[in-house]
Amino acid sequence: MPRWLVEVVGISTACGLVTAPILWFQFGTIPLWTVPANALAEPAMPVLLGAGLAAAIVAPVVPPAAVALSWLAGIAAAWIAFSARLIASLPYAQTSSRTLVLALAGAVIAVAALRALPGYQRSAAVVTAAALVPVVAVSWWAIHPLPNWSPPTGLRVTFLDVGQGDGILLETPQGAMLVDAGPPEARVDRQLRRMGLRTLVALVITHAHRDHAGGGSAVLRRLRVGQVIDPMQPGVGFDERELRRTARLRSVPLLPARVGKVYALGRLRIRVLWPDHAGSRDEDPHVHGTVLLASYGSTDLLLTGDSESTVTRSLPLRQVEVLKVAHHGSSDEGLVDLLSTLRPRIAVISVGAHNDYDHPRPDTLAALHDRAELVVYRTDENGSVVLESDGRSLIVRTDRPVR
Repeated sequence: MPRWLVEVVGISTACGLVTAPILWFQFGTIPLWTVPANALAEPAMPVLLGAGLAAAIVAPVVPPAAVALSWLAGIAAAWIAFSARLIASLPYAQTSSRTLVLALAGAVIAVAALRALPGYQRSAAVVTAAALVPVVAVSWWAIHPLPNWSPPTGLRVTFLDVGQGDGILLETPQGAMLVDAGPPEARVDRQLRRMGLRTLVALVITHAHRDHAGGGSAVLRRLRVGQVIDPMQPGVGFDERELRRTARLRSVPLLPARVGKVYALGRLRIRVLWPDHAGSRDEDPHVHGTVLLASYGSTDLLLTGDSESTVTRSLPLRQVEVLKVAHHGSSDEGLVDLLSTLRPRIAVISVGAHNDYDHPRPDTLAALHDRAELVVYRTDENGSVVLESDGRSLIVRTDRPVR
């Protein structure tokens, strides 16, 4: 290999080996493709560091030059981020501890067996193994086909376990709609495909933050999506731009989420309660996030995204059966009054375990638990939360029991 490539591969391999035990201990998984990821990103590193440092030096003297250098550094940073996302999207980009141990054990046994063979037999064994790999792979996929979607008899709502973020799947016999796609690392697209879904009637994005829009581009690439409903907020980040770019490339209509719009999925009616406009660049995206009222017979669900009572208290609200607690259970001074208006039977908090924001906050949990008739579910404790309704009754099941 060229010397520069030898250095990239050697340093990346060493760093991967050193950090693997830390990642294993902290997250229970280990990334496998660190070497190609670093090799792909490495050319941009000198540009990022050099242009960034130069911009800081010349900024007090020649501000326009600093702006140009910052743009150059930004392009390099975007390439590094693209490299990470590209490699992370490959199969088996990260593996669990058990899978890794089995793979390493298999590799050690295979190497030991090959070394014990004479030279000509070793070559024959390698050729035979290489020929058998595609046969085994095809046989595996034939024996383990992808599941087919099992539509519900009525309404099924799944609050997906996406960590610190939101991902809500609404299903009826006529099809499925996804509200938010979680952060990219939640791989909502894979979760949906494991459920047998290949098509979505619509993807709704409540606002442009990474923990809601980050997985949207992958969903558009891996599933057929009829339309994207988005508040179309200005001044958005990488994930929202990538979502819109992918939608345009795949000719998926981009529709603005605006108050008064109503969408139907069989008997399910999705009414947009907010926003009335996209907002401005300097406003908090939560203020103009999408708020939905989903109604199926006499079962109503209020899906708030990250829009707290500062937004929802001015909306035409009524009693609902299910409340998706806003902003992952952050502090909300108006929550008590909101609960008095909504009087929900079930509240769901979509939140990641051990998150950096201390969500859900103690005051929010206290307000929820003060209502004796209210049952609270949390994705960090209960995993995915599934609600099923025939339009009258409501059944709830979870991956893990309620504490």
